[in-house]
Amino acid sequence: MANLTLKIPPEFQGKVKQALLDMGFTERYVPHTLWSLTDGKTYLNLYKSGSLLFQGEKAQELFLLVSSLIDAPSRVMIGCDEAGKGELFGPLVLCCSVIKPEYYKKVLSVNPVDSKRLEDQKLLKKVELLKEFVEHYCKVVEPLELNTLYEEVKNYNRILDRLYGELLAPLFEKYADGEFYLDAYSFTNPFGSKVVFKTKGEENLAVAVASMFARAKFLSWLYEKGLPKGNDLSLAREIPKDRAKELLKVFFLEGSGAEGRRKARS
Repeated sequence: MANLTLKIPPEFQGKVKQALLDMGFTERYVPHTLWSLTDGKTYLNLYKSGSLLFQGEKAQELFLLVSSLIDAPSRVMIGCDEAGKGELFGPLVLCCSVIKPEYYKKVLSVNPVDSKRLEDQKLLKKVELLKEFVEHYCKVVEPLELNTLYEEVKNYNRILDRLYGELLAPLFEKYADGEFYLDAYSFTNPFGSKVVFKTKGEENLAVAVASMFARAKFLSWLYEKGLPKGNDLSLAREIPKDRAKELLKVFFLEGSGAEGRRKARS
């Protein structure tokens, strides 16, 4: 029995559901879904992430049909997100992804989701597929540079303002007519009307893709250094001070764990 997945943008979810109901599909209850439909031979489950799972005899046929119901945007979409921001070890990675209209449905077929929802190996496989048709621009801020920046600025969000500003500036010029989206990390939008700056920004396809590229680069850095994910304070405090600034965000240690991270953002 074939299993296929397709990302369904929020604005098309109702249209897809109605088209399937008009074809004779009936609704059923499946936990943790927005809706689930079946004709007795094929089953479609739409999850809160926007992922539509096709299972059964006509999975491939319905995958193509549903894809045809989704209209590609007329403008280039640019989404930005970061990885490693709240993790003690490793760099801060910021990425912007560029989705051109002609590749929009190809991106949907990879079923991008917020990187936090994906197991590491599945994430890395999806990123390799996305590289074929998604431009991406990333900035890997090594711990040594980030620690130095924090000593100067004393505020994590203002550091993000500066770094995203540097990443976005050439993209504003290259894609002057593009639509820009950024997952909000503070209460105020430092980029004005040029950028849609909102929480849960990963619901936007381009932001979700950017989060995946950023997470993949962050994980690669950790693997290369043999460092763990997360916030192992005991291990962090075993690292000699002269090496700590090269491997971890030492300003997180001002206070204990989560409290140090909270202070860094305030």
